Amino acid sequence: TLRVQREGYAPQELAVTPRPGFPQSLGVTLATLAEAKAKSTVARVTTAAGQEMVLLRPGPFAMGSSRREVGRRANEALRQVRLQRPFYLGVAEVSNAEFRQFRAGHSSGDFKGKSLNGDGQPAVNLGWEDAALYCNWLSAKEGLPPFYTVQGGRVTGFSAASRGYRLPTEAEWAWAAIVQADGSSARFGWGQELPPTAKAGNFADQSGATLLGQVIAGYDDGFPVAAPRKRFAPNRHGLFDLSGNAAEWIHDIYEALPPDGRADPAGPGSGEFHVIRGASWRHGSV
Repeated sequence: TLRVQREGYAPQELAVTPRPGFPQSLGVTLATLAEAKAKSTVARVTTAAGQEMVLLRPGPFAMGSSRREVGRRANEALRQVRLQRPFYLGVAEVSNAEFRQFRAGHSSGDFKGKSLNGDGQPAVNLGWEDAALYCNWLSAKEGLPPFYTVQGGRVTGFSAASRGYRLPTEAEWAWAAIVQADGSSARFGWGQELPPTAKAGNFADQSGATLLGQVIAGYDDGFPVAAPRKRFAPNRHGLFDLSGNAAEWIHDIYEALPPDGRADPAGPGSGEFHVIRGASWRHGSV
């Protein structure tokens, strides 16, 4: 029996049967103590606001678009990303009812007379800072250290080591949304081609033709504006509405051409804009 150990890592034991005349090679990868602890955590948790979160164990993948992809923008460079840390992600968008636990007076408003303010609809008409402050509020409810640093009511930075709630990084969001079980990446949440498959999500469809300038021909999801959450099938991780309904604020500050090969990237330390990912009920184009 061999025991392999190193300070800061979880030890590993393995049994070996010697075979005279036959050399043997053993490959051992030790997990850090943090990784070992993450593997022992529960698969699903519930927040103080009643939201279900699922534990995801990501890996390396290619993020962005190749030069050959139709509709590709210049800032969508294909790059390799190494995700190493497990993380929890909420299975659904934050609803109006959940956000109003934090800010009782919030209204998501309406669009051309169609309400966006139902309890079950996603909370919208919010800035990035509103989303970050909501994360800190949720951390405080559970006695966790805040992830975002706040001074004078404004978010001024973040603590990368904090166990508190935060927005997903762009790489985490992209992995959860597009990477398939075999490690390949889908162009869209439902597959590689447009139009979406039937009831793939809430996009600019025929039901919203009188409200919107551009809709997907022949596609009808039945909701002219934002739908109550979880009305469409989840993806392979059990996550709802990543492809549509409401676009999501992401943790990262925007940078046009991020470098290749970074591990668990969280975006630059400063900048003017934050990233938004995912389509919504208003989007009908690539």
